[in-house]
Amino acid sequence: MEKNIDRVVEILDRSHNTVVVTGAGISTEAGIPDFRGPEGIYRKLGENRVMKIINIDFFRNNPLEFYKFYRQYFIFPPVEPGKAHQVLAEMEKAGIIKAIVTQNIDNLHQKAGSQKVIPIHGNGARFLCQERNCRSVHDSNYVNTYPEVIPRCSQCGGILKPDVVLFGEHIKNYPDAMDRILGARVLVVIGSSLTVYPLAGFVKEFSTFTQYLIIINKGPTPLDHAAVVKLQEGNTGELLEEIFEKIKKRRKQ
Repeated sequence: MEKNIDRVVEILDRSHNTVVVTGAGISTEAGIPDFRGPEGIYRKLGENRVMKIINIDFFRNNPLEFYKFYRQYFIFPPVEPGKAHQVLAEMEKAGIIKAIVTQNIDNLHQKAGSQKVIPIHGNGARFLCQERNCRSVHDSNYVNTYPEVIPRCSQCGGILKPDVVLFGEHIKNYPDAMDRILGARVLVVIGSSLTVYPLAGFVKEFSTFTQYLIIINKGPTPLDHAAVVKLQEGNTGELLEEIFEKIKKRRKQ
């Protein structure tokens, strides 16, 4: 594995446009279970049930039932960024990476200090009033104040919706995410199974015209064959820390 780490160090050190794509796996080390992992809700409840409820049509037609489910499984207790989030923020400050495109709604990249974050599935800490003339923003503490009712706007009484992409909705920041990924010199995928589209499609397209795809993920992905390096052993935060330290050492020489 050390040889593969050194190869990653060499590639990142030479690149002037590295973009990182992150999925749920990067946040499991911070204490947030992923959907498909052993403790994930897909395993516990079944993927079809989750997709039926976390759906824009279900939200519109059954907001109370939606929020009973959403409060239980999608509003997380306060969590601090893990080492992986912190190292990526430091790598951005050092000019090693240019942007992070994330599938996660936990806001941990931003909390760690990363500046250029493109959250394509939204921000789970925000809830938006659905009244067109209002659109005020509330946080999860407000939504949990009265856990048995549909959360309503404190300004106008309109229903609040999580500022996340539900099934049946288009992803946020689509053009920006696509441009960042397809315009990268090096793409590093961390903690994603690369099975959720359209993001997986962007990565697949990137892999067709460059050899500089790096995957750091404990499980297999459909694009493992296209990666110049695949790292799947060890703690992600510690791996990134080792890579970062070796890059800094190279640059001092």
